[in-house]
Amino acid sequence: MVAITGKLQKREGASSKKKPSEIPDHLIYEWLDGIPVYYREYKKVLSGELKFEEIMGYGSLQWYFVNLMKDYFQPIFGKTHWVWTGEGGLHVKHKSNPSLDFVILRKSDFSPKTAENKYLDKPPRVVIEIDTKADFSELPYSESEYYITKTEVLLGFGVEEVMWIFTTNQKVMVARLNQPWLTVNWTDEIEIMEHRFTLQSMMDSFELENEQK
Repeated sequence: MVAITGKLQKREGASSKKKPSEIPDHLIYEWLDGIPVYYREYKKVLSGELKFEEIMGYGSLQWYFVNLMKDYFQPIFGKTHWVWTGEGGLHVKHKSNPSLDFVILRKSDFSPKTAENKYLDKPPRVVIEIDTKADFSELPYSESEYYITKTEVLLGFGVEEVMWIFTTNQKVMVARLNQPWLTVNWTDEIEIMEHRFTLQSMMDSFELENEQK
C-alpha cells in the first residue's frame, strides 16, 4: 500500500485524451467532490479491447473478502443493523456519490417499505472498502491521495468508521473523524463498532470452519 500522507496536491500530467463529456456515464465508478472517477481499464473499453462487464466485477480475492465481512459481522450486528455488500452508491451531495463495497447501517435509518430506487442518502455507521476499482491516471491527485479523499468524504458525511483492506500488501487501515488513522498488518488487532478482532484470525476461523464441514 502506498503511504497515507496529509495535504492533497494536484498531480502534474493528469489530463485525459477524451473530455469527460465524451466518456459514457456507465464507465464512471463513482463521483468524489465533483470529480468523476472512472473504472480501472476503462480506456480498454473505449478502444474495444475489453467489454464493460470485464472491468466492473470483483476479483476473486476481493469477492472473498466482501463475503467474509458479511458472514462475520451479520451474527454480531445483524439484529440492530443492516449488513450490506455489493457496489452500492451513497449520495453525499451533487456530484459526490462514492461507491461502497460493504456497509453497516442502523435499521432505523433505512426501511424497505419507504425505500426508493436511488442512492442511499444517510451515512452508514461503517464503510469497508476492499482495494478499489478506480482508475488513477486521470485524477488530479495521486493514488494515496485518492484513498485520503474518499475516506474524508465519507467521514465528513457522517460515517463513523472507514476501514480499507489492501490485499497487495496485506494491510488494513481504520479511520475515524478527528482521530489518528491507523494502518496495520492483517495480523494486528483492530476495532469496529467496539468489536475487536484481527483480519487474519477472521480468515483463519472461517477456513477452519469450512474444513470441518
